[in-house]
Amino acid sequence: MHKLAFDHSSKFLDPQKILFAVGIANGQTLADLGAGSGFYSLTAGKLVGEQGLVYSVDILDSALGRIASEARVQGIKNIKTMLCDLEQARSCQQIPTGSVDVVLMANISHQITNLNNLFAEAYRLLKTGGKLLVIEWNEEPSVLGPASKQRISSQEVRKTAAKATLKEVGTIPADTYHYGLVFIK
Repeated sequence: MHKLAFDHSSKFLDPQKILFAVGIANGQTLADLGAGSGFYSLTAGKLVGEQGLVYSVDILDSALGRIASEARVQGIKNIKTMLCDLEQARSCQQIPTGSVDVVLMANISHQITNLNNLFAEAYRLLKTGGKLLVIEWNEEPSVLGPASKQRISSQEVRKTAAKATLKEVGTIPADTYHYGLVFIK
């Protein structure tokens, strides 16, 4: 296991640096599970290019509407928004099994009560050799993010990923407030 390096000049998350560090490339497919505001989806849409595809997945239709609207404004045409309840097993059936190069789960694990279903869905979506990138809030208290007791430890993420038969292959120094773990199928 090794640290995936990039220039760590930003004090807060830089989606382009993080996606480059995990190896996102032109023509790939990325699934942003719990896409929220589209912070990563919009950047990924640019990085994978016209031949690539980004699935922006969220439980809130309003969030998906904002992502679609912003993608139109920015001229990004390769983002598909999908309404899915990630608490439920196999909730994103619209995305074919084994079709995704990178699954991203950023700041959602602490909001999910059934992590096993979430990680099982990530595994289902990934191609063989595909990567899962988990970005979560550090356990230490900080002025940003959820309360410390709501945060998911990196050990809990590792344990849940292992149950889903995902192998840890590296870490990403996300920023001062977050940790980043990379797993492979």
